[in-house]
Amino acid sequence: MSSLLKISFIFFLVANPIGNSPAIIALIKDFDFDKQKKIMLRESLLALFLALFFQYLGEIFLSQLDISVYTLRVAGGVLLLLVSLDMIFAYSKSDSKSTLKQEPLFVPIATPLITGPGLLTFIMVTSQQEANNLKVSLAICLTWVGVTASLLAAPYLNRILKKRGMAALEQLMGLFLTMMAVSMIVRGLSEFIK
Repeated sequence: MSSLLKISFIFFLVANPIGNSPAIIALIKDFDFDKQKKIMLRESLLALFLALFFQYLGEIFLSQLDISVYTLRVAGGVLLLLVSLDMIFAYSKSDSKSTLKQEPLFVPIATPLITGPGLLTFIMVTSQQEANNLKVSLAICLTWVGVTASLLAAPYLNRILKKRGMAALEQLMGLFLTMMAVSMIVRGLSEFIK
């Protein structure tokens, strides 16, 4: 049982829903409170599905498409970089109120923010090391109890910070996401070089 909790805790740390919550909230701040909670729940379930999919079929899926783990890192980093740049420069665009913000679906919240290349790789490695696949699946599901709770608590941050606070937070999180994205790209490229 302690091994199950240990695996689950490591998965939770790698997913980092608490650290990613401000960035995620910045992406959905334009939606009303109830809609934000629905988006968080949906994205959490999509991320869970992706994690379970990669546990059982990740290696087969990637090998069939001739995609390596470093490619996954670089692609995730590029996607995250595009999102982060949009977050940083969103308030310099003229009349942003007139444009209707599109609801995020799967990208970038479910992946690469929650279930990113690091977590997917770690899940595949853990599945290879553990003899019991059910144990790894239970660890993933247990992890997602904490992930979902963290994400559902995030919209309350939006209520506390209000519009100006969220604007500052969005730009700050955009900066952090840019660093995360570049780090993912650099790690992917260094894996490719090795």
